[in-house]
This record gives sequence, C-alpha cells and structure tokens, in this order.
Amino acid sequence: MCSCFEIKVKGAKFGPRTGLLSTGHGVISSPFFMPVATKGAVKFVTHEELQMDMGVECLISNAFINYLNPGLSLIAKAGGLHKFMGWDKGLFTDSGGFQLILDHFVHKISDKGVVFRNPFDKSLELVSPEKAILIENALGSDVAMCLDHQPVFGKSRTDYLDSLIRTIEWAEVCKKTFDKNENKINKKQLLFGITQGGVHIDLRVKAAQALNEIGFDGIAIGGFGIGEAQRDMYNVISASKKVIPEHKPVYVMGIGSPLELLNAVGCGADIFDSAYPTRMARHGLIFTHSGPLKIDRGVHKQSFVPLDNECGCFVCKKYSRAYLHHLYKTHEQNGLLLLSYHNTFFVTNLMKNIRTSINEGTFWEFKKDFEKKYVGKS
Repeated sequence: MCSCFEIKVKGAKFGPRTGLLSTGHGVISSPFFMPVATKGAVKFVTHEELQMDMGVECLISNAFINYLNPGLSLIAKAGGLHKFMGWDKGLFTDSGGFQLILDHFVHKISDKGVVFRNPFDKSLELVSPEKAILIENALGSDVAMCLDHQPVFGKSRTDYLDSLIRTIEWAEVCKKTFDKNENKINKKQLLFGITQGGVHIDLRVKAAQALNEIGFDGIAIGGFGIGEAQRDMYNVISASKKVIPEHKPVYVMGIGSPLELLNAVGCGADIFDSAYPTRMARHGLIFTHSGPLKIDRGVHKQSFVPLDNECGCFVCKKYSRAYLHHLYKTHEQNGLLLLSYHNTFFVTNLMKNIRTSINEGTFWEFKKDFEKKYVGKS
C-alpha cells in the first residue's frame, strides 16, 4: 500500500474525495491544482504571490527543459531544483512526454526512447526512459513522472495501442531505474506512472491495470487537453478510477479550466496541472464566477467595475475592467501580470472551495451552483 497518500473524506466509492499527499517538501491537501513552471517559473506570476497570496502548495516543472538549460551541473551546485528555483513547497517534474505532440520538438520516437530536438541550439538528443528518470532523480523533485508516449489527438486505435504498449514498456524501465538509483537528491522522491490510450476505455483500463502491477506511488492519466471531447475525458477518468487502487492518488494531466476541474473532481481525480489559466490570461480570456470574459472587448472600455465582484484577489479589489482593458489593448506588460495573477488566483481558490465542499458533504450542490452561474454567462 502507498503510504504517501491518505484519504480524508470521500463520498461515493468513485466520486469526489479529499486527501493528503505526503512529499519531501510537505503535505499537500488534495484535490489540488499545480500551476506550470516549465522553466522553473510560472509565467507572469511570482513564487511569493503563489505561495503567500494564493496558498499554492505544489508546482510542476519540465525535467528535460531544465536538463538542457540551465543544465544539471548548475542545478546540482544550487542544491537541486527546489533551491535553484527558490521554491520550498511540493514540486512535480514531467519527463517531457507532452512535447511528443509538438513536431518542432520531436525528431524521432522508437522503442529506445525519444530523439528530441533541442529548442535552444537545434541539436538532437536521445532521451531513453532510463535517462529521463536519472534526470528527474538529479533534479530532486518530489514527484517524478515516467517517460510516456503521448500520441497526437485523432490518431487511429492502432496508433493509440502502439503508444500504450510503448508507454508501459518504458514505465517498467523507469521503475527499475528509479528503484536501483541510490543517488537521488530527494530520498523521499515519489514516482508516478502515466496511462495512455486516447478515449478508448478498454485501452485506458488495460494501461491502468498494467501500471498497478508495476507498482507506482500514483497513477496519472495523460493525453488530455489536446482536442478530445470533455465527456469522453470524464468517461475515461471514471473507468480508470474503477481499476486503480483506492489508496493511489489519481493525477489528470493537462487540464485547468474551471468546469473541467469541477467535473474531473466529481469523477474522483485528485491532482491536476495546466498552463491554461496563465495562457488564457495572455490571450485576454479571464475567469469570473459569472463565466469567462474577453477583456479586449469594447464593452469593457468604460466599465469601472472589477473583473469579478466575488473574487478576493488584489486585482479585483483594486483595478477596474476599464483599466485592465486599457493595459491589454496597449500591450502593457503589467496587464499580463495582473490578468495572469487573477486567473491563477481564481483556479487556486476554486480548488480550495472544492475541498471545503467535499469535507462538508456539499460538493454536488457547490458544483451545481457554480456551473449555473458560470455557464449561464458563458
């Protein structure tokens, strides 16, 4: 049994639940959302804002990107990725599997691993499952993710089956490498496996069962947020939950919109990450309790109300839509800072309210009320 995860409150057998994930840098209350710090920083939001203002307990960074630049040697001199970043809370590292859907990033995929194209100098480099894990061990994250083969959305069932088989084979190598390496910076580092299989329920179930047999601290469901129908994603989560041991934390990778988070929690998922909140802020799409709004729309030019009357962030307390519209339309960088802060605060606060509602036994009422206001204005 995984001793790293403790269930606190649960409703139906496969429904929403709260828990505690114990890591080398503290205990994280679940369900929780991780802002993405690909290169060691969340775009336009500081660590101090994340930790002190929002109460964020965990980030996720990209192991391969950090391996390339600034490099393992420099990070080792700093004492590991936590100290290099100046972040003393929870930290996941993704091995780079998500980049497999980016043509400009991937040169070749084979059973040996992935030949990545270095985005900094365009050189080619093979990342095997062994190498991916050793990189993550050297970075010292709290949770390392296995190297997985994520196919581009819309591939054939045969392609999804091939990627699933390769992902499981890589997972076996990752686990053996992880267990064998006694030189981990973080002696309490955990290892999560990742399922693939697209929206094919039987493939997803097969992948989850295979990862169960290998034995990981947690199970992640990868390959989402790239074009699939939301209902298909929820069906996959629900089906996967039925075969994943109850004591294992379930991590749905790559989703971060408010409604997706609510529904995925309802399916029993515990952990999430996405660059969606900050990316949408940079494109002017702002989350509010009355639904998303586009700050570049002319209707906001003379609107002196906050982005969201129900939001407690300093942006909503201090600045008007008219001012933020002005900053955005004139390409003022401070506008992106303020909008990114708000969206990240909104999602983080939503997760806090979700945890409270589960603990109080009112999740489904909370979900219904939130969706009614959010979708009604969308």
